[in-house]
Amino acid sequence: MAGDIDKKIVKLKDLAIDRCRERIEQAKLKAKELINGESPERQKEKKPNHLQPFGVTSFLKKRHGL
Repeated sequence: MAGDIDKKIVKLKDLAIDRCRERIEQAKLKAKELINGESPERQKEKKPNHLQPFGVTSFLKKRHGL
């Protein structure tokens, strides 16, 4: 009985540690992006300001795919 509970605790601990590692990796990538400038995907998305359509609807369509 006690061994079963210990196994569950260890499994939960391992899951929590894995999630923390994923979050740390995401934060690392975001920091690199901020240091190096924008990611290539975001640079492709941007257009010069004078060519962008005006209006809230256009903005929402571009930004959120609505």
